[in-house]
Amino acid sequence: MKHHTPRFLLRRYQVLKRTKKGNHFLEIGPGSLNLTEDLLKQYTQGTLVEYNPYVQEIYNGLEKSIRKRLHLVVEDFMRFTSDSKYDCIIACEVMEHVEHDLVFLRKIYTLLNDRGHVILSVPARRKYWAMDDEIVGHYRRYEEKEITEMLVQENFKDIRIISYGFPFINMLRWPRIILAHVQAKNGLNLSIETRSKRSGISPAGRVLKLFGFLLNKYTVYPLCLISSLFNGYDLSDGYIVTAEK
Repeated sequence: MKHHTPRFLLRRYQVLKRTKKGNHFLEIGPGSLNLTEDLLKQYTQGTLVEYNPYVQEIYNGLEKSIRKRLHLVVEDFMRFTSDSKYDCIIACEVMEHVEHDLVFLRKIYTLLNDRGHVILSVPARRKYWAMDDEIVGHYRRYEEKEITEMLVQENFKDIRIISYGFPFINMLRWPRIILAHVQAKNGLNLSIETRSKRSGISPAGRVLKLFGFLLNKYTVYPLCLISSLFNGYDLSDGYIVTAEK
């Protein structure tokens, strides 16, 4: 049984609201493939690029009918090449792990179809930088103005940014930071690349397993509706960004 964090479920709701029906999507850093099956409801097929090789085991556990519609590439996205163009490229909690983020955006732009769109989620506000960023291998947090300027520089249009999940993901910041300090005893000895790989695919913690049956798209739905009221205010510690080629 899969267990999801409240943050993932709040983000999932907002991301899926912003997907458009199409033929082919590319998901960068799909991790445990928690979002992937939902995306297949909107698209005919998908390509997944993940540089943690453990994703192969998760992929192999999918139903055969789902695997037939997905092409998995175990590789660093910055080395990924493709002859295909994509209707949508999704990268949730990925860009903050990339050292050269402008190059990352430039590559996404070249892989999109004309009028294709990108959906990103990134950690927000430098003032929220803490141990939980370091333990998972983040290079940075973002400000709304900064992301907008980067996307404009790379020729994206129709840029929209929401500050998602407030107040709920903010309420979970301190438990997350405390847990990160516990993990830091060994985790900070690892390279930033290794910390990044581990962040996307990790087993559910004891607390999440204990309460996991209470956390699903149905039980968190009322929280998604409440948090949506605050999307236009820069209050959360996470952004969802959409833009078009």
